[in-house]
Amino acid sequence: MARRRRRDKKNLMLALLVTAAIALCLLLAVIFVFPDIFTGSVPGGSVYKKGESMISDFIADGEEIRGVYIATVSNINYPSSQGLTSEELCAELDGIIDTCKRVGFNTVVFQVRPASDSFYESTVYPASAYISGTQGDEPDIDILQELTDRAHAEGIAVIAWVNPLRVTSSGTDVSRLAINNPARMHLEYCVEYGGALYLDPALDGVRETVARGCAEIASGYEVDAILFDDYFYPYPKDGKEFNDSASFDAYKGELSRDDWRRENINMLVEECHDAVKAVDKYCLFGIAPFGIWSNNNGFNGGSDTRGLDAYNDIYCDALAWAEGGYVDFLAPQIYWSFDTSAAPYGVLADWWSKALGETDVVLLTSNAGYRTSEWSDKNELSRQIKYNRGLGYKGALIYGYASVENDENEIVACLSSAYANENAH
Repeated sequence: MARRRRRDKKNLMLALLVTAAIALCLLLAVIFVFPDIFTGSVPGGSVYKKGESMISDFIADGEEIRGVYIATVSNINYPSSQGLTSEELCAELDGIIDTCKRVGFNTVVFQVRPASDSFYESTVYPASAYISGTQGDEPDIDILQELTDRAHAEGIAVIAWVNPLRVTSSGTDVSRLAINNPARMHLEYCVEYGGALYLDPALDGVRETVARGCAEIASGYEVDAILFDDYFYPYPKDGKEFNDSASFDAYKGELSRDDWRRENINMLVEECHDAVKAVDKYCLFGIAPFGIWSNNNGFNGGSDTRGLDAYNDIYCDALAWAEGGYVDFLAPQIYWSFDTSAAPYGVLADWWSKALGETDVVLLTSNAGYRTSEWSDKNELSRQIKYNRGLGYKGALIYGYASVENDENEIVACLSSAYANENAH
């Protein structure tokens, strides 16, 4: 009887092993025949995998980030005009991808929220007026989805570019905003300044709304990163004061107004970073701050420059974001040439590299392609990109898509020269 039990147990184990082997063979067959099920590939041969970031892959593989900004505010780059058909909107997206392939860009930085609105399907912000002409009129296509599909199919990464606090570029009539615009639903969120409207980052509701908008992009789209531009507190205009006295009096604590404003922006950045990571830990979060953190006053460690600076004029402390772990990457907007006396490119590129050298933050630059016709050296942009490589930068994002598309001042040849050795650092 004991011998029979041992024989039955042996037969059971053998049957289980055979069953497991058959299951493994079936699984391997399915993977071989239907690989897209497991890779998450999009149509057209994309190498993108759901839950990963192409930006991270580029960096890990030693491939330089070569990006271009596409501005949608005021229809600067896209769409070319308001009221286009779905077919026309898609055709213009195809044109952007074709330009990227022709020039050698591997990343597109697309402005998805130019002014408290959206170029994607959102439950937080209304559809942008720059699409249809009327804020809140939903297009027949999901523009961000269309762009992401097209870009990833060509091996091009997508960074969703957000302007966090701008409500309007000009005008203060809230009745022109869609009824579901957060700024119209919460008038207390808004501050009028310089003939435009801005959200007040001191308010919990404002920061929560901006963060929620970032989270829905990261959760709803396979974007590789989300990026804020340099607009936080508005740039100074004619000595006017941004009137946030009510919120300052309510929440200042022991802080000076300047320190309090910087802390408001720090909290905004941290909350948005955390909101993105909560829904997709692989989606990168970064900022393209103004190129001058602070001018050196003899003891603050700022750069040897002269001019407006982010720390004192728009209350942005990029070093605090890096040290606090609130950003994965920074792309300071160094929009000057090597021979600009007040803010030389080399001085600023050196400063940012040294300032962030001990952090884990990936460092890129934002470069002024739109200014090439102003510079005496038509190879200035190529010189800047090559200079970056010796300082540990992982790539550059070019602002001024129209200048590239139209090949102003032979900018395409200039970029081709820089990209001919794109893997050199």
